[in-house]
Amino acid sequence: MDSSFLASPEGQFLAWAVARPELEPMLERLPREVFSEAGRTAVAHILAHTWPQNGGPPPDGPALGFLRDQLLALVGREASKAQRTGSVDRLRWMMHLLDDALTVTTAPPLEAYDEIVPAPRAVISTGVGPIDEQIQGLAVGELGILALPPGRGKTTLLINFAVASLMEGRTVQYLTVADQGRDELVMRVDTCVLGVPCPLRPEAEMLRQRHADAVEAITGTLMVSDFTAQECTLADVERVIRACQSDLVIVDHADDVLSPYSNDPTVTRHSLRVVYLALKKLAVKYQVPIWTASQTHEISWHMESTGISELAEAKTGKATGAAIVLAFSGGRRPLLGVMSCTIAKARRHYTDRTFSLRYDFPRMRVW
Repeated sequence: MDSSFLASPEGQFLAWAVARPELEPMLERLPREVFSEAGRTAVAHILAHTWPQNGGPPPDGPALGFLRDQLLALVGREASKAQRTGSVDRLRWMMHLLDDALTVTTAPPLEAYDEIVPAPRAVISTGVGPIDEQIQGLAVGELGILALPPGRGKTTLLINFAVASLMEGRTVQYLTVADQGRDELVMRVDTCVLGVPCPLRPEAEMLRQRHADAVEAITGTLMVSDFTAQECTLADVERVIRACQSDLVIVDHADDVLSPYSNDPTVTRHSLRVVYLALKKLAVKYQVPIWTASQTHEISWHMESTGISELAEAKTGKATGAAIVLAFSGGRRPLLGVMSCTIAKARRHYTDRTFSLRYDFPRMRVW
């Protein structure tokens, strides 16, 4: 093989790949158009195991740089084609290849059983007694989902969870990505902290005083990220989590977070599954509990108990990555101020699958 080729980024990549037999499946999948004619010949030799191995492999940086740059260029060309043809199948394939290329040198998660030192996981209380009695809160590295029909208390519950942590001196990140902006969210948090309903048409000075009183009452820190006036992607969620070390992250609510497939209505189920699995991975990566909420069908409020099957869209996909799924209903004859909580999924022991909660929405309290 020509020495100038071997010294090129392409040659460095191939020399790097041949020294790592575990990369052969990925090399087989790579489109041959990312290589020159000499490169394609070299790939054929590598896959036939007739490429000579001379010395150790070159460093990872230049080799991965070549692979990344070639696949990015290919993704760009396929994106242009997709705009003209409307077909995104090949583009998706290229994006998966790019993702594989960026993680190809990541060590697999292997640990020897006899060297593992087990330890109890840190758990964040929800602050709602009956829920904590059953699920003991949410542990770091876990995703929890609340499932309710529209307007039945998703945000109220999430705010209660946040305030419970704030009262214990913890740091909470609250991402609002639905239809509730920063100002409305802050007023509702103030109400939950103070336990005093806010007037329907409050004056500015009253709001300022209520907020000052609420801030004085908590010992923790609440960081708010308002995405109601702009798109919120999975990358945005990770940027927020990375920007501030916190004890609890709340995403209100994840159905409105955009995945890479959000613009394709034919894959809605897969799109939402991607979002929830990504949130689970973020919980593990940053070792923080993440709570979010999702909509169930309106009719489910009038059931004695409800579960994953009532989740609107992608019912099983949403629940795939969750450690806890709590579903709420009002019963066949709903009583004002009372709702049922059903443990639709839990990776831990509990004694009662369905139990009652009290709520007071004007005071933003659940107990």
